[in-house]
This record gives sequence, structure tokens and C-alpha cells, in this order.
Amino acid sequence: MSQYTPPVCHLSHPGFRMFGDPVFRLSEGAAVPSMVIKLDGQTAVLPLRSLAREFGLAEDSPDGQMLRQIEQALDYVVAIKIGDTLPPELGGVASWEPTDHDRRVASSLMWHSLVRCVFARMGREYSIQGGAKPGWETDPANQGLAREAIDGAMHILGFKDESEARSKLAEIIAQLAYIEALRRMLNRGIAWVTEKLIHRSAHDVAPTRAETLKQVRILARRGIEEINRRFDEVDAAMDDVLGMMEDAEVAVADLKRRRDWLYRTNRAWTPMFTDWANAPNHVDEFLWKIVERSYQFLAPRYMPYKEWSLSLTGFKTSAPQMQVW
Repeated sequence: MSQYTPPVCHLSHPGFRMFGDPVFRLSEGAAVPSMVIKLDGQTAVLPLRSLAREFGLAEDSPDGQMLRQIEQALDYVVAIKIGDTLPPELGGVASWEPTDHDRRVASSLMWHSLVRCVFARMGREYSIQGGAKPGWETDPANQGLAREAIDGAMHILGFKDESEARSKLAEIIAQLAYIEALRRMLNRGIAWVTEKLIHRSAHDVAPTRAETLKQVRILARRGIEEINRRFDEVDAAMDDVLGMMEDAEVAVADLKRRRDWLYRTNRAWTPMFTDWANAPNHVDEFLWKIVERSYQFLAPRYMPYKEWSLSLTGFKTSAPQMQVW
């Protein structure tokens, strides 16, 4: 398989350089992929799809295809300039690595699933010495159990030898490590939101703001439930580890798609996680600004459009910091 080479951001239409070197990023609030330029002393944020129409760029033209890649790339990076290399995620390659601990957790989870599935097929019980904690499969007391499991998988799936079975398992573990890294990162952020937003007492919140706080809590719960559901789907898939090994290519591709969704989600939620990690325990204007930013992040993602457009009361409006075309 040839190694993926990420493309370089290149746009040939002169309009992209009409006002100097542009920066491509997501707009604030609605997070629309946009080109940002300086115009008459102000920051102008121009949606990429509007620019494509204005410049008459067909979707299948070189510039049209590059704009589409820029839109996708902004799920993985904060900003892009002309001449930048686009993130390797566009080709299914992660631009980051899980920690050794994440790899160990993933390995132990997958080996435990393998033991459970194989021994269930054989109608046998098993016992893991010391419990199924990270690294259990490398403990000399458990290595015999692991060998029985991989040998059983080899025969059940018809692999030519043990090395083929181990290779298939290793491919899946390598991708599961990314999932476990993201589980760790997202769970840490979710814990702050849960403690300081969802479980926060509302007794000291002014009545005029209580309903807004309630709405933000509801939206946060919806978002967290969606994240947890994605992890539940991965856990459920591991119940059929033999099926995953039988078609490892499909299993790896599926884990990569899930990895990228979780990575994009973690990037998007990180500012909100940071806000709530630093949120005070008392209600003041600083806290309310955090509630306000949380609403602006959550509403477009987890609230029906009509409900969102009618729910802006309760927040102070401030002078715009940019010009949006």
C-alpha cells in the first residue's frame, strides 16, 4: 500500500489573494468554514461556499475540490494558509499518537474480549489471575490463557498459523488505542462539565437566568449522551472480536472512522471543557460568560434550528468583533 501524501493548500483564482494572504478557519458561533481577511481595518469572514459561488467555481474544478478539502481539514486544525500542508486525517492517517498507557489499555481490552469469545465458543470457563487490569495478558500467570485464546481463534477462523491471528489482532489493537486515548481525554472534559454545569445547584441563579441555565444543561446532556453512545458502539463491536479479526480490513476502517469522529468532537469541545474546568463555584459575571459561550457552542449542534433561533433571550448582546459577509 502506497503511503499517503497530504496535499498542499493551493488556490489559483486571483480573488483569494485580492486582499492579501487569507486565513481559512471556522467562523465563531456557527462554525462555518470561512476565509478571513482584513478589509478597511476590520476582520471580514467570508463563507467558503459563498466565495465559490461568487467566483464561479465548479465543485469538480481544482479550486472547488481544494475548497472542499479545506472544509474537511478545518475539522482537524484551527487554521490553514495557502501553502500549508493539509492534515493527514484527510487520507485516513492520524496526525497524533496515543500514549503507551492507551496502547496497553487497548491491548488488554482486546485480549480480554478474545478470551471471552473463544472460551464461550468452546463452552469453557476461564479465570484471569489478578483481574483484567491493563497488562494482564503479559503476566506469566496469564500467558497460557492468552495462548489458548489465540490458538482457538486461529482454528475457528481458519488462519494458516498463529502469527496471522496475532497480526490481525495487532492491527485492531493499534486503532483501538486511539479510541481509548480519546475516551480518556473526553471523559476528563465531560467530568468537568458534569460537575460544574449539569450538577451545579441553581439556588443562587437569578430567576431571569435560571431558564437559560436549564437549557444549557439540557443541551450539554444531549451532547454528552451522543459521545457516550459512540463509545458504547465501539464496546459493543468488541463483543464480536472474532468477526473483527475475520475481516480486519473492514474493522480497522470502521475504527478509523470512529477515531476521526471522536477526534473532531474532542477538538470542538475542548474550549468548553477548559471553560468549565476553570469555572468558579459561585455565580458571577465570569461564570455567566462561560454559560453564554457554552450555549453558543451547544445550540447549533444539539438544538433544533427553530428552537435555537428563538432562544437567544437571556444573553447580553455585545458589539460584533468581526464583519461577516
